[in-house]
Amino acid sequence: MKSLMISSDFPPISGGQSKFLFNLWCNLNPDEIIILAPRIEGCEVIDNKLPFTIIRLNIPLCDGLLIKSIKTLILLFHTIKLILLKKIDRIHCGQVLSAGFVGYICHILFRKPYFPYVHGADFLEFTTPFHSFKRRGLRWGKILLNLILKNASLIIANSSFTKNALIDFGIPEEKVKVINPPVDYKRFEVVRDAEGLKENYGLRGKKVMLTVGRLVERKGHDYVIKAMPEIIKEIPEIHYLIVGDGPYKNELEILSERLNVRDFITFTGFIPDENLSSYYTICDFFIMVSREIKERGDIEGFGIVYLEANAAKKPVIAGRSGGIGDAVEDGVNGILVNPTDSGNIAKAIIKLMKDDGMRTKLGMIGYKRVIAQFNPKRQADTLYKLTLSP
Repeated sequence: MKSLMISSDFPPISGGQSKFLFNLWCNLNPDEIIILAPRIEGCEVIDNKLPFTIIRLNIPLCDGLLIKSIKTLILLFHTIKLILLKKIDRIHCGQVLSAGFVGYICHILFRKPYFPYVHGADFLEFTTPFHSFKRRGLRWGKILLNLILKNASLIIANSSFTKNALIDFGIPEEKVKVINPPVDYKRFEVVRDAEGLKENYGLRGKKVMLTVGRLVERKGHDYVIKAMPEIIKEIPEIHYLIVGDGPYKNELEILSERLNVRDFITFTGFIPDENLSSYYTICDFFIMVSREIKERGDIEGFGIVYLEANAAKKPVIAGRSGGIGDAVEDGVNGILVNPTDSGNIAKAIIKLMKDDGMRTKLGMIGYKRVIAQFNPKRQADTLYKLTLSP
């Protein structure tokens, strides 16, 4: 059996979807898979270490209907060529629309089974109410989504929340299987000069909370910043380390200036994945209070960064929304809070920061939980049994 895995989001592209697919597919039998992925700077370094065939394509990755259509057509052309030349039996679609459309067309043309992966926000964007002309313009996307999902052999959802959303959309429950994103926990055993990193950011003697993620509204950096004045009263040595970049950075900086907490916050900008283990190491705990933005269908479908923090034996504070409940169990590996209540967030931060024993306990349980439930080999075996076994 030969399977083609298609994704427009794959390392060295950063982000949750990219990590999910990479950690999952890299643990399958390399003789049975071929991967189609974008050619971007630095991909040769990654590809030289991989045991399977990976074909890199020059495809556009910008937003916009025309660009996305061109990308999909390029993926479709190369998929058809591989089906004819390499005798591809099954198609895994890393994204539900672009790669999913390719799977749907190849199912019509060649009767090949295909398996779309649904990550949460990518699906909900097309299923929320259409309140404006722009939203009404997405109706065609919803129609296409319906065709792709209802003709798929099986759908891979990244969380129970995403599965339930698909069922609400009209997909039969037995057609949706949950595979939570795996974590390469061994990567966090290698720490590069953590003490030097503390020195570089002036964090010696500080109590450090960390967020890693794109600076976008739903990630909740703003509500953590709003909680800072109350936290500083109780923990004056607190410091908030924000790793990542994105369109919401300016608003966050303005907010921190307005609340007079700018001196307690460091924006590091983008940090490559291979350096993140050191950042997790120097924090006392990880926090990302993601929330749902209903009018845009924008929500956290899972949240792999919580498990990365746990892999570094750090506890987490997370927003009670979306698929985060699969990643974070309240009182087990972290604390769940109301993501739009700065008082509730401040209370949780103060409680966790003042209780060394609690931080150690939650971090260690989280570490063991990652190894037991979210290790790549376990999740890849599940995927194999569901979709790849003869």
